[in-house]
Amino acid sequence: MNGEINKIINRVKVVIKGNWIILIIISILVFFLFILFKFYQYNHIEFSKPSNTNTEVSNLQILIVGDMMLDRNVRNIIDKKSFDKFFINIKKLVQSVDIAVANLEGTFTVNPSVTTDLINKDLKFTFNPNLAPALEDLGFDVLGLANNHSYNFGKEGLESTRRYIGSAGMLYYGDPFNKDEISTIIIKNGVKVGFVGFHEFNYTDFDKVFFEVAKLRKEVDVLIVSPHWGVEYQKEPTTRMVEWAHQFIDYGADAVIGAHPHIVGSIETYKGKKIYYSLGNFVFDQYFSEATMNGLAVKISIEKFGDDIGLKYRDIPIKIDREGVREGK
Repeated sequence: MNGEINKIINRVKVVIKGNWIILIIISILVFFLFILFKFYQYNHIEFSKPSNTNTEVSNLQILIVGDMMLDRNVRNIIDKKSFDKFFINIKKLVQSVDIAVANLEGTFTVNPSVTTDLINKDLKFTFNPNLAPALEDLGFDVLGLANNHSYNFGKEGLESTRRYIGSAGMLYYGDPFNKDEISTIIIKNGVKVGFVGFHEFNYTDFDKVFFEVAKLRKEVDVLIVSPHWGVEYQKEPTTRMVEWAHQFIDYGADAVIGAHPHIVGSIETYKGKKIYYSLGNFVFDQYFSEATMNGLAVKISIEKFGDDIGLKYRDIPIKIDREGVREGK
């Protein structure tokens, strides 16, 4: 009996001894697998690609000017002097940048002017379509249409304006009703810039503009909102303008640069972003005051390095009179 018991005990010892050997082997394998995993993890993190591998610096300059109206007495003067002579003293500035932008206060149509007699008080502005390619040759790249004059000749006039701008090789953005084609994107020098138009005075689809700002924020390097708003000949913004400007920035705008009051408005910095409430006039026949004959242009210098974007601003005075438009002092 004792012999049988001893045999069983010896077999158990052999089994236990064998399992210990297996356990030791498994432990060694697990240890080496752990070391290999940590080695892979370390190298995977160390050499993974960053979100933007471009180490080159990209530079871009944008010029934004205020209200441009080419009918009424401006049309008379251009017809008498010529387009080139009217703009000769501003051409160098416009052509010194990569992208030049203006707020087009009117339409390009074949309709005859109803304002050149300077008697008719019906403020419907139509421009000679030949001036569209002339503006492109002057150096303009983008024209804003979110204003109270782009629908002066109805839907047909707005569509005509868009066609002439496109045919001249320029882009446009903004809609008088904040509905269609309210934004555009232009890529130049490796920088992607978005422009969004906003028109206060048809009191429709404001939310659509804010949605567009939020959407474009994810698509572009720099985002500029151009509101047409405020009270004519009033420098200080209304409470609602301030609220909207802050909202545009909260939704993702890098700058808010407004128009409509026909005089230069106040300038604000909100969360490190610039707000120009009004640039005043760039080309207009409001020769009755110094304020309406002195506008402002903004030159934005953009520097892009990888994911880092820097913006610098230079304010340039603009002088308008019956001789034409030029840099002021």
